[in-house]
Amino acid sequence: MNDYLVGIDVGSSKVCAAAGRIDKNGELSILGITSVNCRGLKKAVVVDIDGSSESIRECIEKLERMVDIEINEAYISLPGGISELVHNTGMVAISADDREIRKNDVERVLEATKLISISSDKEIIGIEPKQFIVDGYDNIKDPVGMSGLRLEVEADVLIAKTTVVTNLVKSVNKAGVDVKGICLQPKATSKVVLTEEEREMGTALVNVGAETMDITIIKNNNICFTSIIPLGGNNITNDISLGLKLPFQEAEKLKIKCANLIKSKIEQENKSFSKSSISTENSSIDYDFFNEIVEARVEELIIIIKKEIEKSGFYEQIRNFVFVGGGLSLINGLMPFAENLLKKTVKIGSPIFVGAANPIYAVAVGIVKDASDIFKQSEISNDFYEEENNGIWEQKSKKRYENTGVLTKVKNFLADFF
Repeated sequence: MNDYLVGIDVGSSKVCAAAGRIDKNGELSILGITSVNCRGLKKAVVVDIDGSSESIRECIEKLERMVDIEINEAYISLPGGISELVHNTGMVAISADDREIRKNDVERVLEATKLISISSDKEIIGIEPKQFIVDGYDNIKDPVGMSGLRLEVEADVLIAKTTVVTNLVKSVNKAGVDVKGICLQPKATSKVVLTEEEREMGTALVNVGAETMDITIIKNNNICFTSIIPLGGNNITNDISLGLKLPFQEAEKLKIKCANLIKSKIEQENKSFSKSSISTENSSIDYDFFNEIVEARVEELIIIIKKEIEKSGFYEQIRNFVFVGGGLSLINGLMPFAENLLKKTVKIGSPIFVGAANPIYAVAVGIVKDASDIFKQSEISNDFYEEENNGIWEQKSKKRYENTGVLTKVKNFLADFF
């Protein structure tokens, strides 16, 4: 199990789990991924620990059979919309005699940003650094190896309600899995569905689940805005179920299989085709009426997303929209339909990994990717410096460090809630 990294995405309708491993070349490969229906969550919050833990256990058992390992620890994530971003700064003096910035200096300055006042019902879950400043020189992404007297950081402190985090951790623990770390969901997802240029130029990452829509604005590789809307794919399914008098599960299958937001020329020209019916187990339904329901509800959800981003003040600063999750992205024709409403480029975000190129797996794969980045970063730092018995950090092979390239952004991935 030590060679594997496991990410668990616990959603309102599904639990997805992915297992990955870093090869000898330092590249991450996804070895297995699976999902099961989830019980016990309501609008991204655990409301039944027994139900959610049973779903997690079922998902982990399927993944264990797939990759033939015993899974006893994993990483999880929190949606950006239920987390609060509090901007803060930290500053420390460089501790080394030669004034070279080391990993422990970065860790100290990140810890300094946690010195903020929060209410007793909330918990600090991590730090998202925006930029480091060395002796007044800003816009530094990675200060390790630089020289200076003073190190500062501008960062967002991630805060969430203690009960939300604790109940999620308890659900995973009750399934027989230890929580090794917690990451911010949109930050992790962006690593596997967004290009470096998209993270820099400005992108709206929209994760539409069954009951919620998690909206995140990423610009200059930083999270600028997060919001959660208590609507999702189930709202479309409910309308189909009511309008066509179908059971909910049958309406969900019909939505995924037959919904099409593109009106082709054949449908427009051939009335007999446009009036054709879709056979279900119990009855036949009119395709036009079914599609009208889907179009009306999808249009409503997209307009709500647009208004939320306009309200944030970032709408003119973003270049495109990227949709992930199973609530909207699985509907055929979403991209041109959404582009017409949003007046921006739209794409469906799928992880670029063999066997995992599906938007519903974006979060689970993103968690594994985020964990692998932290793991590789730790390995590089350990190779670069070693602590002698007298407590002085000595530099190892300078050439070896230079060949590793630039370190990924340091962040506090692990959190202790108990």
